[in-house]
Amino acid sequence: MTILFVLPVVLLSMLLPLALVVALQVWLCRKGKWLGLILPAITLAMSLMICLSVVGFSAVTGGGAVQVTDGHGNIVEEYHREEEHHQLQPADLAMVGGVFLVFNVPTLVLGGIWLYYKNRREWKEDLKKMNIQDLE
Repeated sequence: MTILFVLPVVLLSMLLPLALVVALQVWLCRKGKWLGLILPAITLAMSLMICLSVVGFSAVTGGGAVQVTDGHGNIVEEYHREEEHHQLQPADLAMVGGVFLVFNVPTLVLGGIWLYYKNRREWKEDLKKMNIQDLE
């Protein structure tokens, strides 16, 4: 019974920010030709940062302090293990490619909205030019 009350709240908390971002993108696209590229550029930069962090974290493994304890919880040995660097494997590159594709879905959606309004604006300008030529 509680799921009937929780589900709408969860859906609203997820869909409301998404709808606000789309509304902001539409508003920016209507305001100016280049203003509509702000949000796609931000999402592209964020996806590139995420991909670079995935590459950085997958290239470095291990390291850190290691403590060996006895059965009573007393520290018997403590040493620092160095980080191990390894070459990127094709599986790592495939993982980065997948991360790049997934995190660029918002870029594609916002870019598509920008293209729609850009083409619409150009179509209206061409229509005005044709109407002016028809009057002459």
